[in-house]
Amino acid sequence: MSAVPLDDAATLATEAAVQLCWTQWRSMGSLGSAAGFRKAEAIIDPEALILLSLYCQDAERRLTDMVVWWADVGSRLTSVQRMRRVANRFPGRAGIDGMEFFARLANRSGDLRWKRLAATPVPEWVRPAKGPTEPMLIEPSALWPRLRAAFGVGAKADTLVFLLGLQGAWASAKMISFATGYSSVAVRRAAGEMALAHLIRETEGRPAEYVAPARQWADLLELRLTGEGGHEHPKTPPWRFWSEISAFLAGVMELRRRSSSDEGTGPYVIASNARDLVEQHSRVFSFSNIPVPPPSAFPGLAMLDGLRDTVKIVGGWIGTAV
Repeated sequence: MSAVPLDDAATLATEAAVQLCWTQWRSMGSLGSAAGFRKAEAIIDPEALILLSLYCQDAERRLTDMVVWWADVGSRLTSVQRMRRVANRFPGRAGIDGMEFFARLANRSGDLRWKRLAATPVPEWVRPAKGPTEPMLIEPSALWPRLRAAFGVGAKADTLVFLLGLQGAWASAKMISFATGYSSVAVRRAAGEMALAHLIRETEGRPAEYVAPARQWADLLELRLTGEGGHEHPKTPPWRFWSEISAFLAGVMELRRRSSSDEGTGPYVIASNARDLVEQHSRVFSFSNIPVPPPSAFPGLAMLDGLRDTVKIVGGWIGTAV
């Protein structure tokens, strides 16, 4: 069987991942934030951005420079606990290796929270960071690190940013837990205390649901999004499940790498792994309203064509959702 569909899927996944990373780094005030380039409109997930950038370093070495820069200026706005959760969503050891690499960089920069994960020194090939000495959190899409700067790195800031990203919709603790990576218990505690402080609202029934008054928060934080006719108006940036989407893209690239390195892997095993990968992320495709075809439409070896089609659709969605 030809490996072309898998090659195509991996190429599409790599292109989508690299473009996603650059768009988001520019919105975080990096060296790449030059005028004239598109910036992100949806809320940026810092941990997912770091891990996906490191995973793509073979395809785009300069993304590692962005991670080095962020370790110097933004490690204190990055969550050790959540980095672990997001890393576990990536395939194999890809996420763990990326987390440990970032930990070494952050520890070198003086953030001792990462010391336990920094088992070895920073490699000699890592170039010194270049860029602003402080992160520029002025873009609406940089809302996540901005709220962490205000409220601290933890479940409260992360719960609040998710609710603001829903733009007035209600969410359960279970949904918030899936999106942020914190346990439902931690989310309920954080949300309950914020509701007590009247920062968000809580339903009276059980299980409780929560909402953040988006318009009021947009006014307070001076968040402006461009609407029809080019007019700006107060609005919180939308939420995207970037950690799951990033893990899916990395999973496609990893599937291609494994199939290339293990010549004994037959086409049916590869097709089965492709099916498992799509099914594993089917929930986030549904949550995000990404119209991917169901795996059942591609029996047997045809699943590799299905994977290619799925990645193409996801990449197109990223182009409009980032």
